[in-house]
Amino acid sequence: MREAIFSPLDHVDLAEKTYQALKDRILKRDLSPGERVSVDEVARALGVSRTPVNEALKRLAGEGLIDILPRRGTFVSQLTAHEVNELFDVRLMIELYSVQTVFARGKVRELLQLVRESMERMRRATHPQGYSDYMGFMDADRELHLQLVTMAGNEYLARLYRELPVHVFVARAHFLNNVEDARQALEEHDAVLHAFERGQMEEVMQALRTHITTVKSRILELLEARGGQL
Repeated sequence: MREAIFSPLDHVDLAEKTYQALKDRILKRDLSPGERVSVDEVARALGVSRTPVNEALKRLAGEGLIDILPRRGTFVSQLTAHEVNELFDVRLMIELYSVQTVFARGKVRELLQLVRESMERMRRATHPQGYSDYMGFMDADRELHLQLVTMAGNEYLARLYRELPVHVFVARAHFLNNVEDARQALEEHDAVLHAFERGQMEEVMQALRTHITTVKSRILELLEARGGQL
């Protein structure tokens, strides 16, 4: 495993900082899918003991970002086309149900107020002068969709969705790392929100279905080009 991608950490909140450092490098592909992760090398590079590294890796394994294989080692998880299909199907079902429930609860206006800042963050990230903050775009994108699900008022469903996007985020991070794809995604978000503003539930659901299906299809294209794994 390559050591140069890490910098030593301050000795405060070591477990959390170690977790964030590893997760950040996985999402940015500094640690590639399938790459072996050495506890000793990470600990040395970050300037920590093995304990926070092991804790971080177990936490990441629980999120599906790390595979800990007995007698074989620890590896960055890989996403297959089958997994992408299943994850996006689950995501679509949850979000379409959330749209119906938001309308049924009369929460459309409240939702539109809630997502305003997320949309502005995405617009700033895709400024014509350059696309330098695609991870910021991804954070705002994920936040907006979670706000939709949360507004449905079902905490169990929201909890399930919070666990799901960790995996989807990995796939989308590889897909949305250029300004053209990000701007297309922003336009699709605008279509969803404009339909909300007009109070057209079926139109919202169709725009949302188009958005999620488009992203899934693009990721599957990338998977095929890369031999079936991301």
